[in-house]
Amino acid sequence: METKGLLFIPDISGFTRFVTESEINHSRMIIQELLELLINANQIGLEVSEIEGDAILFYKFGEPPELEVLYKQVEKMFCLFHKSLMSYDRRKYCQCNACTSAANLSLKVITHYGEFTGYNVKNFSKLIGKDVIVAHQLLKNDIKQHEYWLVTNGLLQNNTPADFKEWMNWNDSMKQTETGEIYFHYTQLSQLKNEIADDPLPPLNLSGKKKICTVSKTYETDIITLFHASGAFEYRHLWWDGVKKVEGLQHFYRG
Repeated sequence: METKGLLFIPDISGFTRFVTESEINHSRMIIQELLELLINANQIGLEVSEIEGDAILFYKFGEPPELEVLYKQVEKMFCLFHKSLMSYDRRKYCQCNACTSAANLSLKVITHYGEFTGYNVKNFSKLIGKDVIVAHQLLKNDIKQHEYWLVTNGLLQNNTPADFKEWMNWNDSMKQTETGEIYFHYTQLSQLKNEIADDPLPPLNLSGKKKICTVSKTYETDIITLFHASGAFEYRHLWWDGVKKVEGLQHFYRG
């Protein structure tokens, strides 16, 4: 049984403020879509251990992957994350705090190689090991900006990480913990967001769509309440008599 592998944690920056200062129904839907997008962007065979509120604990047993391969994975997740937020921000119709502040969210990624294993508690699979603790400790650090890629020395084997882009600039740092010092390198990813900021929105493909019917009704309420009601997916089954539930919606942007 393998006990060494990669730990890969994409973490949504600004999550706590976003959830505590915005409407719970819409913030929940937005975060759910973003986490699903990150899972679907997996292209290097990562396994999901668990979803931890604003982060996903991915892992992969075996030899450490090439750093360039890891960068391509980080780049894909980061770009899709921000393309989705930009698309949502430009097309949103609701003006609640959750919908108007979603564009302020960002992403940081922690990557670490070490020793760990899995165990089961009833139907739940968990990871255990000192390096799982190390990876989580690195989520709290002194890096000022919150959209970066962090790589520990365990992945570098004492080598300096390469610059995969002209704008890339690596910094060295260390985190002091109760069990010792953790050395790591990190590079900001803000330039990736700047590069996609000016991309035009993909056109809405309405070819082959046919209008079945049009229904109108006047509601005696304010516009924000109406937006909340019409945008709350869990209430959509109440729009038609006889519909018990609506499920399986996948409406986030795919790049």
